[in-house]
Amino acid sequence: MKNYIIILIAMVMTTSCDDILEQDLVGKRTDQDYWTTEADMVDALAGAYGQWATRALGMHDLFFDNQGDDHWRAGDHAQDEEIETFNTDPSNYKLRDTYKYKYEVISSANGILINGPKVKDLGAIGDVSYNSIMGQAYFLRAYAYYRLYLIHGQVPIITEENVLANEYNIPKCESPEVLSDFILADLEKAIGLLPMNNVPGSVGKGAAWAVMTSIYMHRAKEYNNTEFLNKAITTGQNVVDNYPLADDYLSLFREGNQYLEENLFIMMNDMDWINQSIMSKHRGPRPWGMYGFQEPLDDLVNEYEAGDVRKSVTIISDGEFALQGSLGLVEHTSDLTNTGHSYFKYMDWTESGNFNHGLNIPFLRAADTYLLVAEAQIRLNGPGAGDDLINAVRERTGLDPVSGADIDDLIHETRVELAGENFRYQNLLRWDKAGIYDLEEFLARPEKMISSDVGRKVWSGPKNYYQPLYQTDIDNSDGVLEQNPEWIN
Repeated sequence: MKNYIIILIAMVMTTSCDDILEQDLVGKRTDQDYWTTEADMVDALAGAYGQWATRALGMHDLFFDNQGDDHWRAGDHAQDEEIETFNTDPSNYKLRDTYKYKYEVISSANGILINGPKVKDLGAIGDVSYNSIMGQAYFLRAYAYYRLYLIHGQVPIITEENVLANEYNIPKCESPEVLSDFILADLEKAIGLLPMNNVPGSVGKGAAWAVMTSIYMHRAKEYNNTEFLNKAITTGQNVVDNYPLADDYLSLFREGNQYLEENLFIMMNDMDWINQSIMSKHRGPRPWGMYGFQEPLDDLVNEYEAGDVRKSVTIISDGEFALQGSLGLVEHTSDLTNTGHSYFKYMDWTESGNFNHGLNIPFLRAADTYLLVAEAQIRLNGPGAGDDLINAVRERTGLDPVSGADIDDLIHETRVELAGENFRYQNLLRWDKAGIYDLEEFLARPEKMISSDVGRKVWSGPKNYYQPLYQTDIDNSDGVLEQNPEWIN
């Protein structure tokens, strides 16, 4: 997909939900002559992938993880502070950006699902390519709705039928469960079409199985919910059986990571990308070429066991050094951050000493699914039931294997394995709903926030399970779109 993104981005950025069938695609081509070749489908698919590298999805979507206990927001944006302290205003523009661009992905995917069969009927594409592209379209639509499901709970579901009927001003779905059922149905279709093995820059069946497993775990709202925990185990086992973990943890986040089977879905990027405001540049000190947001807290740093190689890959602290190309070893000093730490997982430099903002960013890794399956096994069968999978993840850490691991051991492993990858707050919400944590008490502990936020960062359920919908969208809907009930003034 990487080779096509720059070509397509101008098209995608000017495409909205209400003109997908009339858009002026790729130069002066029209809808009548566009959907005629395999190349047309590939280009359209690249446009759907390309959205994830924009500022709205590659950077702003991270701000919702500020609400967890791994890092402080840093920076000087009032909108980030609102989100982090659970005081989001429905007019916060960062709600708008992530929400809008997910629908751009959905719009692009719908266009492929509607028009792809026309290319097939013309005999212009073979079965293997056609199935792969259609499967990826179903997955990308599902993944966009998955992120909306995690963040907002209930949103409008716009399908091919809505597009063909020119229906866009529609109510949000009746419940988060309805939205998750739609996502699962799309993922089932994707699994039936996608290849097992990823082609670099695209997804295979593993990405769809991974999202399904996550949804089942979010649906398991009781600690020992037999139905959804068993579904998570069944689905997740497909990932365990077919997608081995990488031998080297660092390799997952460095150049060439698109060839690793563990990386199920990654955001492709390169040094020539027109929008460099992505995850790799979002974090880290400004003097080092980054934007200076999301500084890890001592509470996360202290979570790592002595000798865990994941700590040095994930976090750099005051007094430690980074090799920055021709600049040599550069020390992380106390003037760089407020917490004394930076996320190091996505930092890299070229030989000339410039920050390498061309890294491919993993969105889904098999290790997450291994740990979700282990969690489901522990919750159903007790301590020790997830040991094999936990130890499979720990094998590359330099640590001894565990024995008789309980739910607290699983939570520890999940936290240090996935730190800085946009999972922590959503996992905390799952664990609150399952009765494992009381987030109102847990997130109020002083060590879970920077000192200036003590007394200001107050979690309250059920309101803070989900974010509000963007107020302007509600105002423009003429009463059709309603605000999430806990956020109505």
